[in-house]
Amino acid sequence: MATFESGSAAERTRRLVLTLSTMMAILLYAIDMTVANVALPVLQGNLAATREQAAWVLTSYLIASASALPALAAVEARLGLRRSFMIAVLGFGISSVLCGLAPNVESLVLARFLQGMFGAGLLPLGQTALQSVYPPQHLSRAFALLGMGVMVGPILGPSVGGWLTEEFGWRAVFYINLPFVVIALIGLSLTLRGNADPAPRPFDRLGFVLLALTIVPLQLALDRGQQLDWFESAEIVIEVAVGLIAAWMFAVHVRTTRTPLFTPVLGANRNLMISIGMSLLVGWPFMGGMVLLPQFLQEVQGYSVVSAGLLLAPRGVGLMFGMMLVGRVGGKVDPRLIFSVGCVLLSSGLFALSFAPSDAPAAWLTGWLMWQGVGLGFVFVPLNTLGFATLDPRLRTEAAALLTLSRNLGSSIGIAVLVSRVTHDASFNVQRLLEAAHFTPQLADGATLAWFIDELRRESLVLSYSNQHVFLCVLPLVILPIVWLTSRPRFAAA
Repeated sequence: MATFESGSAAERTRRLVLTLSTMMAILLYAIDMTVANVALPVLQGNLAATREQAAWVLTSYLIASASALPALAAVEARLGLRRSFMIAVLGFGISSVLCGLAPNVESLVLARFLQGMFGAGLLPLGQTALQSVYPPQHLSRAFALLGMGVMVGPILGPSVGGWLTEEFGWRAVFYINLPFVVIALIGLSLTLRGNADPAPRPFDRLGFVLLALTIVPLQLALDRGQQLDWFESAEIVIEVAVGLIAAWMFAVHVRTTRTPLFTPVLGANRNLMISIGMSLLVGWPFMGGMVLLPQFLQEVQGYSVVSAGLLLAPRGVGLMFGMMLVGRVGGKVDPRLIFSVGCVLLSSGLFALSFAPSDAPAAWLTGWLMWQGVGLGFVFVPLNTLGFATLDPRLRTEAAALLTLSRNLGSSIGIAVLVSRVTHDASFNVQRLLEAAHFTPQLADGATLAWFIDELRRESLVLSYSNQHVFLCVLPLVILPIVWLTSRPRFAAA
């Protein structure tokens, strides 16, 4: 049986360089999501954007990723793993420059969309690359290593992003990707293998178009619904109608075509299908927490961009620690048990933050953020391990794309819903607090009135963010029993 250190010295060196290069490429994906979060309030002010428009800087990336992912397996089959991965990394770097050059919020959203299209392949292709060099019994360790590349982002992203935003402006948060692009391209060019399939499976163009027409309009409706008063707007009605009709057509098409967009045998793999469903829900607390907390720290507690970024770092530290621990024991302990423990840790960490007052101490926040991070580490590695445990190696890229697609959809939907709920709840809380305060503005002097308005805004936001964390903490508990419907990987007991 092969061991983690097996093979010749040259092969071990190649495996190490490939792993580090892949982690660097994945780091691009992670940094880009987290580095922009902490800069959103500054970006919103500099580009004269609304809260919803600023949120589009995040969601446009996720929508593009979700739209491009279904075509990834076909691209990889026709170009090969090596060329596909390197094109994705290079395109991501070029689009990052375009983001930094954007003169307004509309062009920034467009550049982010391009960035998302290229970024869509980074994580799935990285998973395929590592699975091609690591034996099955060491997949937990391989995914933990990959996860470190993903989760260094939450450590570097907010901290570096806050510092760059304060010292050089928000555009620098996109230029920071360029050194990683160069390093990753050099490493991948020296070590990555994978030729094109001489007889690739036919690509279902109609299915791809129908799926894109399902994802994009429904996401647009979610993002713009609060701003346009939902179904009072003709735009929202049209977007929902187009999305639902396209979804129905896609479902019919999949059942009737001979060459569906996704390989039919994937649907019969219970572990993969359950993992896809869980990934959809995991995306909500993962990205939701990253969006809510920077805004809470800056809007409610008055933290600077740099300080807010530094305070978010413990979540990434805890996540890395959790992944390292899972990597050490992943081949010995049932991954379903590890996943269940992670759900409990994550849920309790989110619930604790629902009690955060407007003057919550930094040490208290740090402890619970690190707790959340450990929980996320316990969730992500077993989720990937279980998803690939019973899968034919030839279907790895397609399965990885589906897992990433579901997680991105969950994240995108979660961001849209949470931003909408924060705005709605804050407005409702203002009215409720005004009624409870029995305050008469006409009898107050200017200074008192200004103080009262500021406190009213802060406390309404505190209540709103509290409600969202209560909502998020329920999701891991919903997922927890579902994981036990999967089959335990045979190598888990080795």
